[in-house]
Amino acid sequence: MKQILFAYPLPAECYEPYQNEFSFTVSDHILTPEEIAERVPGFDACMVAGNIVTPAAIDRGDKLKAIGNLGVGYDNIDWQYATKKGIAVVNTPTQVTETTAEHAVALMMATMRGVLHFDRQLRAGQWGADLFPKENMELHGKTLGIMGFGRIGKFVCKKAQGLGMNVVYYDAFRATPEIEKEYDVTYLEMDELLKVSDCITLHIPYTPENHHLFNKETFAKMKPGAYLINAARGPVVDEAALVEALKDGTLGGAGLDVFEEEPKVHPGLLELDNVVLTPHIASAIRQTRMNMATESLSGVMGVLRGEKPVNVINKQVL
Repeated sequence: MKQILFAYPLPAECYEPYQNEFSFTVSDHILTPEEIAERVPGFDACMVAGNIVTPAAIDRGDKLKAIGNLGVGYDNIDWQYATKKGIAVVNTPTQVTETTAEHAVALMMATMRGVLHFDRQLRAGQWGADLFPKENMELHGKTLGIMGFGRIGKFVCKKAQGLGMNVVYYDAFRATPEIEKEYDVTYLEMDELLKVSDCITLHIPYTPENHHLFNKETFAKMKPGAYLINAARGPVVDEAALVEALKDGTLGGAGLDVFEEEPKVHPGLLELDNVVLTPHIASAIRQTRMNMATESLSGVMGVLRGEKPVNVINKQVL
């Protein structure tokens, strides 16, 4: 019987239906990279939830055929080294779409409407607001620029339009005319999108080319007082430059669910009143997480059965 290690706690109902076919070992806590390396020998697959999977752990996995991640991204896994070793890396491309899009919109609304600012003000005993406050902006009628028009970007588009926003987008791979018509969305080159958007939300993967894509120069090209939302990957934003842009008024505010060096957060962000911060929890809904675990596990079990699951990101190993 093939053996699967879960390097994180998981509700039993996610794996119980498959116990006649596979043997499961479930950790009672999120394993460190060192603990994964220590425990992985003898297992045919390892399931992680953002845990770091190092080459050392991969080398120790003497029977390892698949690594499943609880998430769309997989930069926590040295997937290129896994590929060299013939190990499939599996993600969860479909189950995070709705909740991540919702959270991006929640960050946008909280940031643009000054929710956190007024919450802190009220807790400090101050009622009301300035007669003509600067801390918020109406969403209706404003332009939202979406960077990355994949599954999540498309869901954000529909939700923003439901709020009365105009939507433009940029993607390295432009959508077809049929998709643009279906979503009633306009494609713009990146510099033009920066110039016209009242708020920009990021839904792009982290790649070497995208490292610090949003930096001092990028912020200077944005519409004065615009807002930035990032529920994609932390390193696509230069956090030091973001802090300066927020302090000097180049940007009006930011809503962030991801950070450059998680779990560390740039101290400058923690001091600002025009920033809404959440700890990479866009998909933190119990049913969503269980669906993600099932999607990842399904792909891993498919690999172990000799199948070719669609959520294997390095299909060349199959």
